[in-house]
Amino acid sequence: MKIYIKNMVCPGTRSFVIEELEGLGFNYYSFESGEIDFEENLSWAERNKLNKSMQQYGLELSFGKSNMISKILDVIHNLTDNYAATR
Repeated sequence: MKIYIKNMVCPGTRSFVIEELEGLGFNYYSFESGEIDFEENLSWAERNKLNKSMQQYGLELSFGKSNMISKILDVIHNLTDNYAATR
């Protein structure tokens, strides 16, 4: 099952999300660019639990095609961060 995380604006956010996933006991096998592949489908209760955990830090879960917008925003953020770091 894939879940997308909106509003991931920096690489440090990735570390926080991994820590939260492990703290909540969720098993996943991949986490790249705000996209998490879980080993099993999450129940609605598990999705709500994860969403609530992410929302307290300004992150939001997405379950569908709206992830394309999130991916585009991630690319833009990475490009601007890299540009700013080289100046």
